[in-house]
Amino acid sequence: MKVFFLGVAFLLLPLLLFSQKQLVVLKNGHVRALFKEGEYLRFVLKKGHRHAEGHIVELNSFSMITSNDTVQFKDILKIDIRKHRGPARTSSGIGGLLFLGGIVYLAVDQLNVAAGINAQNSTPAEWLVPLAVIGVGAAMIFIRPRYLQLNGIQYLQTVDYTSPFYEH
Repeated sequence: MKVFFLGVAFLLLPLLLFSQKQLVVLKNGHVRALFKEGEYLRFVLKKGHRHAEGHIVELNSFSMITSNDTVQFKDILKIDIRKHRGPARTSSGIGGLLFLGGIVYLAVDQLNVAAGINAQNSTPAEWLVPLAVIGVGAAMIFIRPRYLQLNGIQYLQTVDYTSPFYEH
């Protein structure tokens, strides 16, 4: 009989792993950042713009218990998302357009020189404009804010394994 109960307990053990809740920052139905229980979280509170931090101990529907304090989601002004966001996207937005456009401009210019259509670029002024465009585009892509401000469009939500926003 003990073997039966131990066997059932080991079979049901993986189901307990799905019970962990996650804290997500949603914007227009897309996950902007994801935090799991036990992860370190830094945020700024609305009252007095006080910085707070701690490990997430427990997530509830409208609040969370951290290692230092209990905080309601409505009291959070912004969250540090540096380590919880995706990679920089070079193919979207104005920064991506400038970055890729400058690279394509240089590539086409060099192909024209190789084909003999244009003369060799002999002055540094001819390189200045495409390199400036690439630099501005790279700055727009790779320099991103540390904190994500929460407002009506971006908001915090606790999800469990039944939610479509839950990530394993």
